[in-house]
Amino acid sequence: MAISTAFGTALTGLKAHQSAIDVTSNNISNASNPDYVRERTVFSSLNSVNSIPGDIGIGVEITSIYRITNTFLFNRFISTSANLANFDTQEKYLKEISTYFPDVTDNGLYKDIEEFFNAWQTFASNPNDGAVKVDLASKTQALADNIKTLKGKLEDIQKSINDSLNSKLTEANNIIKQIANLNKEITAHEANNKSHANELRDKRDALEKRLKELLDVKIYKSGISSKDAQGEVTTGYEKDYQISLGGYPLVDNSTYHPLNIKSIIGNPLITVEKQDHTAVNITFSVKGGEIGALLNIRGNEFNKSGNPTNGVLGKLMASLDSLANGIIRSVNSIYSYSAQESVYSTVNDKTISIPKSLSDKTLDSLYNMYHIFNTPVTDGKITLSLYDAQGNYNKDISIDVKKSDSIDDVINNVNNKISSEGVELKLINGQLKFVNSSDSSETSKVLVKDDGHSLFRAINQIEYLPLNKINTTELPLPLKNGNFDIVVYNDNGDVIAKRNITVNMDSNDPRYSTIEGILAQINTPATDDNNDNNLNNDIDDYYQASFLNGKFVLSRKSDENTYIGLEKDTADFGGAFGINKFFDGTNASNIQLRKEFQEDPSLIRASKTPNSGDNTIANSVLQLQYEKISFYVNDKIQNNTIYEFYRGLTTDLANQTQIVSSKKESTQTLLTSISNEYYGLSGVNIDEELINLEKFQRGYQANAKVITTINQMLDALFNIKQ
Repeated sequence: MAISTAFGTALTGLKAHQSAIDVTSNNISNASNPDYVRERTVFSSLNSVNSIPGDIGIGVEITSIYRITNTFLFNRFISTSANLANFDTQEKYLKEISTYFPDVTDNGLYKDIEEFFNAWQTFASNPNDGAVKVDLASKTQALADNIKTLKGKLEDIQKSINDSLNSKLTEANNIIKQIANLNKEITAHEANNKSHANELRDKRDALEKRLKELLDVKIYKSGISSKDAQGEVTTGYEKDYQISLGGYPLVDNSTYHPLNIKSIIGNPLITVEKQDHTAVNITFSVKGGEIGALLNIRGNEFNKSGNPTNGVLGKLMASLDSLANGIIRSVNSIYSYSAQESVYSTVNDKTISIPKSLSDKTLDSLYNMYHIFNTPVTDGKITLSLYDAQGNYNKDISIDVKKSDSIDDVINNVNNKISSEGVELKLINGQLKFVNSSDSSETSKVLVKDDGHSLFRAINQIEYLPLNKINTTELPLPLKNGNFDIVVYNDNGDVIAKRNITVNMDSNDPRYSTIEGILAQINTPATDDNNDNNLNNDIDDYYQASFLNGKFVLSRKSDENTYIGLEKDTADFGGAFGINKFFDGTNASNIQLRKEFQEDPSLIRASKTPNSGDNTIANSVLQLQYEKISFYVNDKIQNNTIYEFYRGLTTDLANQTQIVSSKKESTQTLLTSISNEYYGLSGVNIDEELINLEKFQRGYQANAKVITTINQMLDALFNIKQ
């Protein structure tokens, strides 16, 4: 071989070791970069030259610069990091929420409830003391204000989570786009199946880790080969690369599908677009990562007010609403015992008024064309139950109703069937009413048993609908099956009439299962309430019950000074309808002391009868703190005392916070172990790099020495020729 060949061989060594030093220098430079995966050079001999007595090599080349990593270990690392991000986010919000619901009995809302009942205790002992009434009003309003403040705090947290969700979903979309673009660059860079896009892969790994922390997506790579740190390569060339969420692709090699943000009353939900361009809601599929934690805290189902109905916040809001609802309903039910000259409830169901000018239009057009009805009317039958003058059931009759009928048609069809009973159906002030044929006063002889074609639902006349259908929707506060007494007093506070009324939402008899039926029980004449053989001194002789413009009314019929109230109300009727109420509102957002009592606390009464010396109401409210009442939480009933219900709320929250904190701590320990293992393999070890630097430097120097030696040999050769 020629001397020049040896010179070229040494030159390849110089270049190879120079490249190795460059890689080592890059490793050392990135020693503090957590997203950097250390690299190694692969030295390979160049093809040898055949000679006798043996082949002689002609140098070395760098065939690969590879990343030292392990796919399985990396996946464990980013998955554990995603779990930690999830628990850390949950813990942050749970701890904030817990500060508003301390699990102790000497502060927070528990203390406000205690002071509320203490004020009633003082009032019971001093029912005519004006200063005591002022204190009771103050403590009541303080309780109401603090409940509203807590609800407001939860709504503020909900808004904060919504803002964070919007921000993080935008970040996730940016990452998805970047990964798709990186895939395109990596594919182009590695198209020769020789080059390794190491820096691009480092960037993609960092984005994968962050995306996993945000959404805990599924990352799929096929065709990957892995070798240990002493091998040539640890990451091969992917044949396919996909990222999916909830079974829907977000990244397909270099194509990406962004997440779409759909807002429901200010609450962002996550949707993706399918191949047919329809959007599908995948919010329920998002469980992990920071976004999954935010959804777990906030919830992903909402009521018409925009408050969540599930998730930590949703359950807390529902529980807080139920607490306020239970206090309002129970206290109001007791306070409805306080006799008044007449009663006007606060129920307002926004009854639809049908203009007389449209009474000849088809029922179908009143929904589709004139937009009068809430819901469409279908073909079907109305079933009416008829009763005699004493309120005894007589018979049922059915009337066919078609959506092509008009209101006038319905009235005529009904009256053709019931005219012989001395009653008729009329359109009065835009509402359908059954009245006596002779004087047009409301009757108690006809009740709607089945609104089969949904006519009364369409016009929202809830008095004719089954109570179990409207109990938690149209009524502001829920009823229970039970009984209550209607009691009439004279000026002296003596009971002059009493009638027991039954509420049974499970009954097929509309007399017990509809508002109109309850009115009928009150209005039925010829009932000897006092058992004195006198039919002229009973409840129906003193008061008329009606349901006008969505309000329950008990109006006095005679000039005699009488007062009416409720008693033994196991159905919570007074509380549900707001009869002579103590509290205004229906939930944690609007609970407050009745406006009249705020303006003039002297109006607050401790007495049930017209006599001011009676403290029955105050004692009954005081006793309420020891009694189990019904709390309606997301259509489920819990029977607890007020204190027990609130303690259950705070205990559940404290336990949940503790569980999440414990999971976070164990996940942090696991992540430390996995990250040590991962960075032990893929991170830069300065000591090892210094050793390699020394080795490659020596190799470079040795090759340089060879070149120097060859140069000397050439000089000697030239001198011989001279």
